[in-house]
Amino acid sequence: MDMMTELLEAVSADVAARRIPGAVLAVTENGSLIDFQAVGTLDPDSARPMPGDAIFRIYSMTKVFTALATLLMVAQDRLRLTDPVAEWLPYFTDTRVEGAGALRPPRRPLLVEDLMRQTAGIGGGYHTSANIKPYYEQAELQKYDHRSELPTLDEVVRKMARQPLAADPGTVWEYGMAMDVLGRILEVADNRPLDEIVDQRVCRPLGLHDTGFSVRTADLDRVAQPFVTPPGLVTHQERPAWLSAGSGGYSTAIDFAKLLCAIAPDDDGQLAIPALGPITRHLFVDQIGQLAGGGPDYIPGPGYGFAYGLHVPSSDPTWAALDPHAQTVGWLGRAATSFVHHIPSGVGAVLMTQCYGRAVHYRDQVRSIVTRHQATSWT
Repeated sequence: MDMMTELLEAVSADVAARRIPGAVLAVTENGSLIDFQAVGTLDPDSARPMPGDAIFRIYSMTKVFTALATLLMVAQDRLRLTDPVAEWLPYFTDTRVEGAGALRPPRRPLLVEDLMRQTAGIGGGYHTSANIKPYYEQAELQKYDHRSELPTLDEVVRKMARQPLAADPGTVWEYGMAMDVLGRILEVADNRPLDEIVDQRVCRPLGLHDTGFSVRTADLDRVAQPFVTPPGLVTHQERPAWLSAGSGGYSTAIDFAKLLCAIAPDDDGQLAIPALGPITRHLFVDQIGQLAGGGPDYIPGPGYGFAYGLHVPSSDPTWAALDPHAQTVGWLGRAATSFVHHIPSGVGAVLMTQCYGRAVHYRDQVRSIVTRHQATSWT
C-alpha cells in the first residue's frame, strides 16, 4: 500500500464515521508534488464534494509563514534574532517574571529568537502555565480564534506586555501568543501590515495564491466548515483588525504542498528560497535542546524538539531516545490541519480538514504514516 492510499483510507474512515466532513491530502517527494486527493464534503450542511482547492483555517500553521518572513528579514539585515524585543517594542522594557507569587525583572532580556522558538515565557495558549494563567484570564487574553469584533494586533501586544512572563526567557517552552508579538515587530521593522509582509516576502515568491489572513469574497464558496462550529467563528473577507502572526491564516493543501517543496532542504542542506541565505539550515535544526518536554502543553511530542514554527528531531539525546523514529519536521493547526516532511527520505504529506479537538490526533496519524513510508515507496 502506498502512502496516499493509506492516508486516504484513514481520513475516509473518519468521513464515513462523520468525525470530519471531508479532507484534502497532498504527498510530496524531494521538492515535487507526487499526489493530490480530496475526499468527503466541503460543508456538512451541503452535499457539495470537497474541492481540491478548498480553503482552510490553518491556525498555528500560520507560524511557519511568520517564521519564514522573519528569517528573510534577518537575511536582509532588517532585524536580528538576538535583538531585545524592547528595542522594537519599548512597552516591553518593564516586563517582569512571575515567581513564587512575586514579580521580578527577568535574568536576561526577552529576545526576538525567544518569540520564534516559544521560549519567551508568554502565555495565552489553551494550556497557559498556572502561575500566569490568572493574569491572562483577568486581562481576557487568549490566542486568536477567527472571531469578529477583535482588537488590533498592536492593542493585543501592548496588553501582553503588561502581563508577567511564566519564566525567564530561554528557560521554558511556553506555547502561547509569542508569535503575535513577533508579528508586531515585523510590522514595525518593515513599516507595513503583517499580511502585506507575508504576502510579498513569502507567498508571492513561492506562488501561493490562496494563503493569507482573509478570504476574497469571490472565494468564500471554497471555505471548508467543520461539523461543530465554535461560537463566533467567522471567515474574514477583509483584513482583520488583529493580524495574528500565530494563528490567523487561511490556506489550501496545494499551497502548503508548494511551501513544503520549497522549504525541504536539498542534498547540501540548503533550502529553495535563495534570499534566506546561510541561515536556512537553522529552520530544520532543534533550537530548544533540553527544554523539550517542558512547559504545560508540549505539542511536539516525545523525541521531538522545536525550531522556528516547526517540530524537528530533538537535539537532546535523552529526549530523542524516547522515539528513535522521530525524523520529521512539520506542524499542525487547531482545526486539524497538519504537514509533515520526513528528513531521511524526502517524503512529505499535507492534511487539510476542519475538526476541533482532534488536531494532535490527525498530526500524529499523518506523522506515523509518513514515517513508515520511505522514498522507495514511489520507485
